Amino acid sequence: LKEILFGDSLPNPFIASAERTGAAIFRKELNFTRNRLLEEMTQTDKNLDPRELLLKEYQDYALPVHKNVDFTRDLETTFKKSSFIKERHPAVLEDFADIIGGTYTVTRNDELYYVPQNGKRVRLSMDESSSAVRSLLDIGFYLRHVAKPGDLLMVDEPELNLHPENQRRVARLFARLVNLGIKVFITTHSDYIIKELNTLIMLDHDKPHLKRIIEKEGYQPEELISADQIRVYIAEEALIKLDGGQRKTRCQTLTPAEIDPVYGIEARSFDTTIETMNRIQEEIVWGDE
Repeated sequence: LKEILFGDSLPNPFIASAERTGAAIFRKELNFTRNRLLEEMTQTDKNLDPRELLLKEYQDYALPVHKNVDFTRDLETTFKKSSFIKERHPAVLEDFADIIGGTYTVTRNDELYYVPQNGKRVRLSMDESSSAVRSLLDIGFYLRHVAKPGDLLMVDEPELNLHPENQRRVARLFARLVNLGIKVFITTHSDYIIKELNTLIMLDHDKPHLKRIIEKEGYQPEELISADQIRVYIAEEALIKLDGGQRKTRCQTLTPAEIDPVYGIEARSFDTTIETMNRIQEEIVWGDE
């Protein structure tokens, strides 16, 4: 129905929830419907009609979690597909492999492994791999096997279990995907990701000294992004007008952040905390003088 009515006007979403790390480890055991049926059958009256259990609705987990689990449990089928990124932009996958330090593979027996880039013939299962490898599993499979132009990639807390340097690299990866035509929606608490996006905005100008910085620091032209390609909203308490401005009330809401073409995103919630920490440390160091 969506295709008939709206065609390409609505993007195809892919959601990487914050629960993705657990889903990577227990992907074979996570079958919500089966597990609930077994639980009900062992705890309820033996005379209960099984059809009542089958028709009963359960909503213990949010839809994004269900989607994540379904995707992770079906990786063997997904592994056989190729995305437009794999076919047309393999350098993106090379950069992603550098972030996780290896690649993912699925055997014919539906066994999932992480293969490190150490030149040795080593394969690690998900429970043997690092938490960073697990947290980027579904994103890695999306990029290599599923992604299509015009998609909406939604990632909850992309910084999960990542070293600060890899948080920066993930920010650059997202900017590159935006430039390839994929819409990216993230929720984050990472100052590293915001600062790196700021850097990409600030470098996106035709100035000689910026070109020198780009070359020196190893940035790629495909990673640079303009301020008008980004929207940022800050979750904070704000004064809201009601009844046409007759009444006002304070509530938690999303407030658009200023994005300057030269200086980037005004992330005041991060900046306030960092400034407070810097002030305290300065007092510790210089307080005796």
